[in-house]
Amino acid sequence: MKNYEAFLNDLKDLIAVKSVLGTPETNAPFGKGPKKALDLFLSIAKRMGFSTKEYDGYAGEVTFGEGMEIGIIGHLDVVPEGDGWNSPPYELTRKDGMLIGRGIMDDKGPSLLCLYALKELKDEGVMPKKKFRFIVGTNEETGWKDIDYLKEHVALPEYGFSPDGDFPVVYSEKGMGEVEFSLPKLKYFTDLKGGTVVNAVCGYAEVKEVKDPDFALLEKYGLSFDNGVIKSYGVSAHGSRPETGKNAILPLFSYMAERGEDLENIIDCVFRDKFGLFKTENEQGFISLSAGLVREDNAGVKLTCDLRVPAPFTFKTATDIIDKFGVPYKLTVRHDTQYLGKEDWFLNVLLDAYRKATGETSAQPIAQRGSTFARAFARGCAFGPELPGTVRSIHAPNEHIPEEDFLKIYDVYKTTLEELSK
Repeated sequence: MKNYEAFLNDLKDLIAVKSVLGTPETNAPFGKGPKKALDLFLSIAKRMGFSTKEYDGYAGEVTFGEGMEIGIIGHLDVVPEGDGWNSPPYELTRKDGMLIGRGIMDDKGPSLLCLYALKELKDEGVMPKKKFRFIVGTNEETGWKDIDYLKEHVALPEYGFSPDGDFPVVYSEKGMGEVEFSLPKLKYFTDLKGGTVVNAVCGYAEVKEVKDPDFALLEKYGLSFDNGVIKSYGVSAHGSRPETGKNAILPLFSYMAERGEDLENIIDCVFRDKFGLFKTENEQGFISLSAGLVREDNAGVKLTCDLRVPAPFTFKTATDIIDKFGVPYKLTVRHDTQYLGKEDWFLNVLLDAYRKATGETSAQPIAQRGSTFARAFARGCAFGPELPGTVRSIHAPNEHIPEEDFLKIYDVYKTTLEELSK
């Protein structure tokens, strides 16, 4: 990459913005943080000489070239930092060949890589025979209201990619929903709470016990007791890959069940897969149900889970099994499945560019568990930044990537934009 130090300076500034969901304000529908990140990104693009637009604080757009429209779409909001960081989450840290910081992979880093790749084409005098419309949103992690706004007010390209998934290239994404289970009121515990967002494995949960705790039982489940609060520490991970994390709700529920709460059934169904929900699979993957949030209110306990369903299954495929749990629930469908045929010309341009840039000539399209902004396009697909075989760190503490891989990813995007420009 040319101008790598300039890139790192811009990345440092972007990472420094705590762009988590905040209180809505005028022209900042998702709070000050996401709006500040949007303003910064567009200012970088303007400095590079690109034309930009802002859509009422919901999103922004950078354009380059003329001809058939090709979309690129990323996002500048991030999930909350959570606990367990070894360096400040909102500082770009370079250590032992790693770049570390919240948003380095999801999705500030990859979005900025694509912008710098466009700039390099521009600096080289390339005149694209396509019109690249690079859109950046600010509400990907918590609702996609930016996409709803764009679809209502802006005509989007038919084809496009999002640098917010996996390489080599994604031809299928799971449908994504939320299942909120309603559990009875607690008899022996109060102030139960855990998790930060539904699409991340719950990394921390806590509760207060009305009576004195059973310390032997606390030790059995790896729980701690501090100033009247029982604390459970897990390992957060992306909700689409719950097996890579350790859910803090399970040991807490297990302790509470042994202390008399009616929680055994929900433990069996959600955590032990009593009815084989997770064994329902096809070529595109398996159905997953990951507990992300738990809260207590006056009516009882709400356990909210991230649900992922691969095509050609439907949400009814999942709910037919969830009905067997015998637990009241509410399903909210966030996104239907996304599918782009393996023979599609656009997908194959991306795949060939990946092969050319990496030398991985046998690379093939893959299905992905996560849901990305590629769904904003009628014929969209996720395209990186996760390289095959790498350890995922998005949504987790110490989000990171080796600098060597970061530069490799840049080469893929630069090559791809060159090929699409022809």
